[in-house]
Amino acid sequence: MDSKLKQWRDDQKHLPEFMRDFHNCKQLFKGIADYIELEDDHPAKEVNWRQAHCYTIDVFLWFMARHGFTLQRSRARQNFDDLNVLLNHLDELRRQAFTDAMQKQNPAVTP
Repeated sequence: MDSKLKQWRDDQKHLPEFMRDFHNCKQLFKGIADYIELEDDHPAKEVNWRQAHCYTIDVFLWFMARHGFTLQRSRARQNFDDLNVLLNHLDELRRQAFTDAMQKQNPAVTP
């Protein structure tokens, strides 16, 4: 592989900027897992968010980048949902569920 191409991929330039940070990707893939409801017999039901994260970032997008393809925001003029709003909302729901579980376990604990 060309050394310039290797450095470009190693620097994660093939990924959208927000996906170059591990914690942002973690939030994204956890959010997808919480948001998408699959039928029980769907093959993707057996894939957890960590597996999806690793495969997508470390295998699929890395492979596609070697062949000249990158993931980028659509330029279509559509009323797209705001990804950050959704991910923040899902994080809040997860935090609240954790707090509720802790309070059920030990009613003396207050937030």
